[in-house]
Amino acid sequence: MINSVRPAADLPLLQQRPFRMLSYTRFFSRVAQNAINFGLILLINGETGKAFLSSLLVLALVVPSTVAGIVAGTAADVLPKRLLVFTGDVIRSAVCVYFVMNEGGIASYYALAVLIATATQFAASAETAILPAIVDRSAYVRANAIGYAVGGAAQLVGLGLLAPVVLRVVNSPRTLFGICGALFAIAAVQAIFIGKTRAERRQEIGGGEMSGRWWLAGWRAMKADRLVMRAAIELTLISTALIIISGLIPKFIEDELGLPVDVGAVILTPAALGVVLGLRIAGFLAHRVPHGVLSTFGFLSFTALLLMLAFVNKEADFLGGYGFFSWLNSVSIGRFDGGGVIAMIVVAPLGFSYALVNVAAHTVIDDRVPLHLRGRVGATQAAMSALASSLPVLAAGALGDTIGVPPVIAIVGGAIGLVALMNLRQPRESGFSEPQYIG
Repeated sequence: MINSVRPAADLPLLQQRPFRMLSYTRFFSRVAQNAINFGLILLINGETGKAFLSSLLVLALVVPSTVAGIVAGTAADVLPKRLLVFTGDVIRSAVCVYFVMNEGGIASYYALAVLIATATQFAASAETAILPAIVDRSAYVRANAIGYAVGGAAQLVGLGLLAPVVLRVVNSPRTLFGICGALFAIAAVQAIFIGKTRAERRQEIGGGEMSGRWWLAGWRAMKADRLVMRAAIELTLISTALIIISGLIPKFIEDELGLPVDVGAVILTPAALGVVLGLRIAGFLAHRVPHGVLSTFGFLSFTALLLMLAFVNKEADFLGGYGFFSWLNSVSIGRFDGGGVIAMIVVAPLGFSYALVNVAAHTVIDDRVPLHLRGRVGATQAAMSALASSLPVLAAGALGDTIGVPPVIAIVGGAIGLVALMNLRQPRESGFSEPQYIG
């Protein structure tokens, strides 16, 4: 990819204006996105208290990945990427402004979720496709690590600060969505300054075994490379687990931790710090340690820690019986007790494990998928996650209301770990062979 404003390759990434502005627009848009997502969960949970309805909201946020995502991925490959980022941010800002002017009831929350999620697909797909166009191949891992760190910081600000403070202190959903609309507008302006890019000579899909319907282009590209398909399955599994757990977290915080959802969410934010640390380490290891080793360790630790999270109160009671951990019995800050302490301890390495799997899988995809297919492959993988989680997230929500959240979290952890091991045990190719496409 030749960039008309591309800076010297030897400059640190954040000193290169295209990458720096891409990072800025990602940060501001993700702060707004996280705040909106969590704000909607707080609003629905506050009015209904049902895990099923929280899971239904999560489904409304991910379903657009199955339809709009494929269209967005194709658009990111064939249309000006900067324009798509700008348009996606402007549309999200406009939706927020409309909500401020016409706030409704629960039904409007679901409608808002679908509209925001649909526009997000176009912006996010274009952002993903821009990255290889403005960053040298040798810096992909570092760029991905910075990108995930930006996402983690945005999650801390949006989920841990902006949404709970505005909804709890100001007690005004309109104020929250007005602020988010302004943040999306700022992100749109920053997208303009990424700079113009012009595409390199490329070979589009067509002819031979790669011919077929345009919306299957990403799927065909993944099927043509066994390592890419395996990496996509890994991303699908870890994303599916996160989507399902997201629908259960509000009820888990209230029933197991005994805390208001907004306060409990702040207690769980060490997960974002674990993600940032994991990205730093995984980015360094991605081309130094075999992919299978990173993925296996990531999935095994993720599963074990998810099982630990499911039963934090029992673990706190058990450990409190030993002298070295007896201090757990003394923790009592309002309704925050030993179970909350264990949860804070567990979620940090849980985020670390999630980061290991993500970086390992995305490094394979960035290394092996040609630039002109990157948007479609990313969108197809997102659609796989949405399809894989659509029914389980509703089933998990219904089960959470019936038998309680901890057993459901344990079931999810065990199932994800089992399927991941089956995928990882398939025969592997040694090393990184050359991509099968000519870019």
